[in-house]
Amino acid sequence: MIRRLISSQRLVEDAATTELMNPALTMAIPSSPGGDIAFLTDVLEAHHLPAQLTERLVASAAKSPSRHALAERLGVALAAEIPFAPLDDLLHASALLLFGPPGAGKTTLAAKIAARLGEANTLLINADPDRAGGSAQLEECAATFGTPLAIAADAAALGERAAACGARHTVIDTKGTAPNDAAGCAALAALIAASGATPLLVLPADSAAEEAAAMAHSFAPLGARMLLPTRLDLVRRLGGVLSAADAGRRALAAAGVTPQFAYGLRLLTPLLLARLLLAGTTGAMPLAADAMPV
Repeated sequence: MIRRLISSQRLVEDAATTELMNPALTMAIPSSPGGDIAFLTDVLEAHHLPAQLTERLVASAAKSPSRHALAERLGVALAAEIPFAPLDDLLHASALLLFGPPGAGKTTLAAKIAARLGEANTLLINADPDRAGGSAQLEECAATFGTPLAIAADAAALGERAAACGARHTVIDTKGTAPNDAAGCAALAALIAASGATPLLVLPADSAAEEAAAMAHSFAPLGARMLLPTRLDLVRRLGGVLSAADAGRRALAAAGVTPQFAYGLRLLTPLLLARLLLAGTTGAMPLAADAMPV
């Protein structure tokens, strides 16, 4: 099944990979005399993946036939070891609530998701009305796309807005919350319960691997099944993204790139991440132009 999943993704990813990789951010790693599996170990270590996760991925990749390209073998390993979900699982939810630490990029990502869903039957709700900058971002997005925007100062107000909106999709932006903030996490839990929304954990891709994993663990009680990284186009190392997904067992479906809210929601698949991991350390783009970004 995993092999079929990877094969079905071969028509996705090249344009997205090219957009995400900045040549100035690549890390040159010489080929290992021990062969491609030894080289893969060096690549994953360069991305600062935890040792145990590196060992699991390398062992899984080593099981694939050596005649297959290293990117495909790594993609199979990622599919086996890291949770992934189809982007449609995210976009088909009736209500989505984005949460995460301060500065993670939740507001921009909420706008990107709303733009991806389209203005028809989509409602943006600002559940962090005290932050002027966030309100201005959502107001600009709503005005640009003609998307209704509602304000909810607390859980009770959010429940009322969500129940009364009649929209097919609701995207809820929340206040940035530190993972060790018990009161803040309790407030988030109340918002999730009041809205009945699917919670989505948002973490910046430039988080250190150890810190990202710790945040994923700390936010676990809030019940998010998906992780959405932001700023994926600005990082050299992907250890934080993979560590958080692995530690929290949260599925990767999409990531935010570029600060523009009108676009920049990108599909994440095992094969795309495999190609980014390898391209990020070699600077090479050995991919056929056979794909369109989401």
